[in-house]
Amino acid sequence: MNRIIHSPAGMRDILGTEYERKMELCSRIKDIFISYGYRFIQTPALEFLDVFEMDGRKGSSSAFYKLFDRDGHTLALRPDFTPSVARAVSMYYTDEELPLRLCYKGNVYVNHGNYRGRLNETTEMGVELLNDDSPAADAEAISMAVEIMKKAGLSDFRISIGNVAYFKALVKAAGLDEDTVDELRILLTQRNQFGAQELVDKQQITPELKNAFMEFFTLFGDADVLDRAQSAAGIEGANEALSRLKEVYGLLKLYGCEKYISFDLGMLSNYTYYTGIIFQALTYGTGDAVIKGGRYDSFVEKFGKNSPAVGFTARADEILTALMRQKKAASCGPERTMVIYSERSIREAQQEIIHLRSEGRAVSGMLFDDRFTKEEHVAHCERHSFQKIVWMI
Repeated sequence: MNRIIHSPAGMRDILGTEYERKMELCSRIKDIFISYGYRFIQTPALEFLDVFEMDGRKGSSSAFYKLFDRDGHTLALRPDFTPSVARAVSMYYTDEELPLRLCYKGNVYVNHGNYRGRLNETTEMGVELLNDDSPAADAEAISMAVEIMKKAGLSDFRISIGNVAYFKALVKAAGLDEDTVDELRILLTQRNQFGAQELVDKQQITPELKNAFMEFFTLFGDADVLDRAQSAAGIEGANEALSRLKEVYGLLKLYGCEKYISFDLGMLSNYTYYTGIIFQALTYGTGDAVIKGGRYDSFVEKFGKNSPAVGFTARADEILTALMRQKKAASCGPERTMVIYSERSIREAQQEIIHLRSEGRAVSGMLFDDRFTKEEHVAHCERHSFQKIVWMI
């Protein structure tokens, strides 16, 4: 019988220096979370399928990895952390009404299909700030995203901010049915201006609303975008969405983040649980945003607790890809030292290794093998990322 010993499609092994760089990045992100007062929560990699079907995405379950427990219940590997955190909060923090700061780290699993060239298993780290519907909470989440990008070693990046409440206000005023809204959302996300124009022209709505929908293709850029969004100025909910963005931007200036901020009122999300501000961190060298987040004030209520919330997830693998393609050296931890010794110097070598480790250094020892040359020992150390060699032979 032929045995399959390679990893499944979309999965891969991560070894040596690459893994160490990933762990170093995750450590830096963890330190940022802790510095903002967040506490870690661990949720199961497996949940009942119903938990993830509450996110409102049509057809999303087709990309889930599913299995059955012994009682016949359908389970799924988590494709997204937010539903799991929302479930846990509704169970363990039912009576908590003041702000709650939680963070997480783990792998998510999405079956993208073999033809898309994307990993099906990736590592994500993120935060959820619950029981706080203030602009200050939005600004806090966005400022953390900026800090993650900087601490990762990226300098050429933008945090693009939108507000789905602006889009929702327009479709409500237009009285569009659910199918039309879904189609328009897809066209806007794809930047398909001609398709959107054709769809909008078919609707029995005012010329002002038609112009407002088509302005989505121009309303992106610096903060002056918020002043240029005039076609929808008189629509209920639209002004409030713009005012919210302006208030958050004012707070981001206090964080010193304004140089990294841009706005995009046409930015939407496949996650329909978002209710207000959404944002994503963009840099070159990746095909997608490396950080995504937003406000979801009604989602936790589906699990039984009325709790406004804002959060984001940072995609560690995508950030590392960006660093590599931008030729930025991602740190892989402290300098590694190899002590190579002979049989007669083994005691002295072990004492030196113990001493160096007591100073906080990363040190390994290796007995010199006469079957290999000194140059082959050096090559071995280089292959395994030892930057320094101490010879005791």
